[in-house]
Amino acid sequence: MKLKKILVSFIFFIAVWEAIGRSNAYPAYLFPPFSRVASSFMDPEYLYSVLDNLWLTLVRATFGFVIGTITGILLGLFFVGLRLSDYVQPIATIFFVIPSVAWIPLLILWVGLDSFKLPITAVFMCSFPPILYGMINASRTIDQDQVEVAFTLGASPWEVLRRIVLPVSLLKLFPIIKTEIIMVWKTTIVVEMVALSSGLGHLLLMYSLVIDVRHVLSTIMVFSLVMIAIIELVDSLEKKVVTNWLGEHGGKGFA
Repeated sequence: MKLKKILVSFIFFIAVWEAIGRSNAYPAYLFPPFSRVASSFMDPEYLYSVLDNLWLTLVRATFGFVIGTITGILLGLFFVGLRLSDYVQPIATIFFVIPSVAWIPLLILWVGLDSFKLPITAVFMCSFPPILYGMINASRTIDQDQVEVAFTLGASPWEVLRRIVLPVSLLKLFPIIKTEIIMVWKTTIVVEMVALSSGLGHLLLMYSLVIDVRHVLSTIMVFSLVMIAIIELVDSLEKKVVTNWLGEHGGKGFA
């Protein structure tokens, strides 16, 4: 049923796009119909270019996001375990509210224009503060009575972190992770646009400079579809992995 609704929404969107493009309301070179944009993928040269640059963008975004997420989770657990979250939370909030793109000019000065260090560092600055902030705040929703009972039954701090704090925090963290995946993607595109000579962001900029709207739109279609696929994958992981983990550990005692 969900797949049917998705297909219907896409068909409706494409039909409206095609109708506007063929209505001559705008010049064809400024608003090409969907069929003309889709025909871009029949061009082997364009297809090779977009896939090559897509790969670079994915690698940059993935490395930075994984490093930022793992660091945020581990540090969050560390501060929560040592009961330092109240001291760290104000600083985490400051970094959390700073737009990730605001770091780009400074990172260009600090890191340089390296084609991997710069985007990976920018993505790290995009993903790490929200994950750390989310971990600290998620820990506050944990039932303290359950934690005290676990300690009374002889659980070690590590067991409490692994079997109570971490599962519950990750469940609360998944919405933030999904949001940050989108923000990481956008940050990578911006870095590639303003500072690099490769990646989908650079490709978009090059097509925009020559007013090649057809290839701008086809490139936007590529990274939009990839983004949708990634979000669907994260949704699937949230439902299967985390739910099973919580169900597996939630019923076990510490005796």
